[in-house]
Amino acid sequence: MEKNYTTLRGRLDKLRERGMTIPKDKPKEREVLKRHNYYNLVNGYKDPFLVDKNNYPAYADPSEDYYLAGTTPSFLEALYIFDEKLRKIFLDRILKIEERLKDVIVQSFYEHHTEMGKKQKLVNILHRESEYLRRDYYDLTDLKTYIVSEKSGYKYTVIGKYPKCDNTMRRKPKQFIINKDEIYHSLIALLYRQIGQQRKKNKSISSYLDKHTYLPMWILTNIMTFGNVSKLFEILTSDVQLLVLDKLKLNSGSLPNELKILNASRVIHILGLFRNSCAHNERFYCYKLNFPIDDDFMGYLNKFPQAASINKLKGSTSYLQKRQFEKIERHRHSIYTLMFCISLFLNQTELMKFKNEIKKELQSLNSVLPATPYQKVEKLMGLDFDWYAHLIK
Repeated sequence: MEKNYTTLRGRLDKLRERGMTIPKDKPKEREVLKRHNYYNLVNGYKDPFLVDKNNYPAYADPSEDYYLAGTTPSFLEALYIFDEKLRKIFLDRILKIEERLKDVIVQSFYEHHTEMGKKQKLVNILHRESEYLRRDYYDLTDLKTYIVSEKSGYKYTVIGKYPKCDNTMRRKPKQFIINKDEIYHSLIALLYRQIGQQRKKNKSISSYLDKHTYLPMWILTNIMTFGNVSKLFEILTSDVQLLVLDKLKLNSGSLPNELKILNASRVIHILGLFRNSCAHNERFYCYKLNFPIDDDFMGYLNKFPQAASINKLKGSTSYLQKRQFEKIERHRHSIYTLMFCISLFLNQTELMKFKNEIKKELQSLNSVLPATPYQKVEKLMGLDFDWYAHLIK
């Protein structure tokens, strides 16, 4: 159904009809709607303030939204501002991780390939993009992976052959194929296009190219997006990838190296997704994440309150209690998983500061919103448990 433009007065009347409290004799609430783009504010942040359709009053239109009693535009604005502050907290960490990751990838690439190329005298040309972007330096073999979800709630990945299905599995394993050759070709085309664009608008890049005729990897990575860096990591040879993991301290635990690399790649991909979300000022607090991390990677499972129950049932034919399963699935797909990803790159002091900043904003929001919508916010964020105590090094 087409939506026609409506005036501010028309929008106010419509919101009042849907149960929102907007006094006609008090301009404060009307001013909130004047300050913001209506679509961004109302459609973007209404969810925690809506009545469940099963509980609509008899007079409410079942095809329209209906707001919880006492909801005002100020409440939506408070959530909007909270989301804005939250993005800044996360983006600050992600940008630092991005810078560190780029540096470590370059270090690891040159450490490995300089040593390997000494006999062929590649050292003298390895800094040129015409050399270091050649496919010979990358592993372009397709990677077949299968995500296994047990009845216990435990999740893990099998690489290579389709895993034998048994009574421990909740469902058939999901197959994901990583086509590295395709990733390589699309990345190379994109990088050369970026070099061309930067040459036109970036004087330092154009002067370097004019003087040297090539662009070293340490300069190229500076103009690469986080998404491109994620793709670059994915196609590096395993020797280089393991060097990256060693330098970033993402190599602990009993997982085989190939699974450590795969999960590190997933973590980097997740950070890249949220980096874009933050940069484009998209709604952030309730972002739904559909990217798996193995429970045994860097203690991921132990960051959830259901860990003890899952570990007890792991490998058995028994189901995790339904409510517990639903909760951990919601937590896995929320920004709590992003918080876990970020925590991998922080030391103890940095992690404490990160958690305190989030906690402070949550407390501030809690002081403004009524209990029901605030609890809905926590649930949508996947933080409706003692996340502060569970997210530790």
